[in-house]
Amino acid sequence: ESIYGKPFKNEVHSRLRFRHRGIVATANSGSNDNASQFFITLGECSWLKGKHTIFGKVTGRTIYNLVNLAGYETDKDDRPLYPPKILKTDVILNPFDDIVPRVKKQEIVKKKKKKKRKKNES
Repeated sequence: ESIYGKPFKNEVHSRLRFRHRGIVATANSGSNDNASQFFITLGECSWLKGKHTIFGKVTGRTIYNLVNLAGYETDKDDRPLYPPKILKTDVILNPFDDIVPRVKKQEIVKKKKKKKRKKNES
């Protein structure tokens, strides 16, 4: 389930493309129905342009693990029969500083309440 409570629209940016191994993007079953699943590309996938929201990439020595993933046995839909597990992730830096991150409704409500409290205390 999405942290936003319901599926959200595709967020496609013209600079972000499926050009190489290690791109992390939301998985969806159609237009504007992103939820909590994602996929990692094992190579260039230009046919996916504009269809999925790209939100990260695999970097450093971890990129070599993707070579191992390419060898996993898959079913007819190209899904691994024995899916690997991601045990840990690190955000190294935000390379998309010009893209404003989505804010959860709960965070907006909390900020408004804090502002009201500060006004009342003054």
